[in-house]
Amino acid sequence: MWSKTVRILLIATGIFAMAYYLPAFYQKSVEKRPYKTMIYFSEVSHDFIISREEGDTLENKSEMKYYDSKGKELEEKEYMRLLPFNNTRRLNIMGEFPDSLNGVELTPEITKMVKRGMLLAESSFTLQLNPLFESEPGRRGVNLPEDVFRINSHGIEFLDCGSLRVNAEKSAIFNNALTEAGFSVPAKGIYGIPSTIKSKDDGYFIVDGNGQIFHLKMTKGNPYVRKIPFDEVVKNIKCHSSGDLLCHIFTKDNGIYALGHDYVLHKLPMKNTNGRYVLSSNYFYNTYKVNDKNKSTLYVLDPEYNPVAEHTEEIDHYSVSEEARREKSIFPFKIMLTPGMAHFIPIPNPVKDFYPMNLICAALFLIIKFISRRKVWKITGIVDLLIVLAAGIYGLVAVFAFPSRKY
Repeated sequence: MWSKTVRILLIATGIFAMAYYLPAFYQKSVEKRPYKTMIYFSEVSHDFIISREEGDTLENKSEMKYYDSKGKELEEKEYMRLLPFNNTRRLNIMGEFPDSLNGVELTPEITKMVKRGMLLAESSFTLQLNPLFESEPGRRGVNLPEDVFRINSHGIEFLDCGSLRVNAEKSAIFNNALTEAGFSVPAKGIYGIPSTIKSKDDGYFIVDGNGQIFHLKMTKGNPYVRKIPFDEVVKNIKCHSSGDLLCHIFTKDNGIYALGHDYVLHKLPMKNTNGRYVLSSNYFYNTYKVNDKNKSTLYVLDPEYNPVAEHTEEIDHYSVSEEARREKSIFPFKIMLTPGMAHFIPIPNPVKDFYPMNLICAALFLIIKFISRRKVWKITGIVDLLIVLAAGIYGLVAVFAFPSRKY
């Protein structure tokens, strides 16, 4: 009994190992496509610039090429001059960074206004206890306070980090401010930047029990509360510590709004189903890139978040190629390494997916057993057959790599 258990464990280990290595080896042996495609919008020509890393993955060679929106190839220096904010350092070294652009002097303050980042509709994490920083400390930077706050059915409560006791006086002051603004307990979500690694603090955006948004911060020790009129269901709020925006607000249907320091809400015109955006902004434009399965779209907005232009590039991804379809017919599933270094297994839906290769492997298993005159219809043989039917080529290799001593 113990030997059979060990054999099953060895077979399972072999299947998982092959599910990780074999599909990856297959992809590397057949994939021959452009590495990546990037879309930019030039502040100089007011047109789109496309960069493509072209090459041969089989020979491990690549070369970056640049094009304008009409397909004309650009020299690398011309590409850098057309995108000065993307190539500031190299242009400065070459002595070719412009003094002014579009009639605006490019001061260090304007150059530093460049911001890039990733926006996600899904909230990565939420904290039950948050520090409320002083938003006007009289100097640059923030200090970690000696207490943290939570918002439950009793309202907002400040807990002293040393004694873990509720500061009733401070809690009452902030509770009164929230109540006067129309806040309903408990909070459904608290969004902010609970870190001291920022130049200033703009507090938190809190979704109350009725789904309304409130801006809460502490100014010279006193509460500042402002209600943000909003009629849609909030999915996530991404706060910012610099620039002209307080935050981006994501709705349940993956719509996105930008909220400025003047509390004006701008509904952004992007069409996006996955809720992921790559943001890049400077003095002249705000751009949002949306990557889908086989295309990439760049939306360009002016400083007031009005649409300026958009451009879509078809991406020749391996996942939509004939080689990828052939891979799916050979391998019933595969183990992938996610960016967070966690392994996951894309499990097929047996109702929607049918794998002839699994039946072929099962037939081969039976033929080999019959030729070698081994008994198949005992419990061990039936288990092996079921493994092959479920795991396909992985199972076929594994059951013969770790044979049973008796049938």
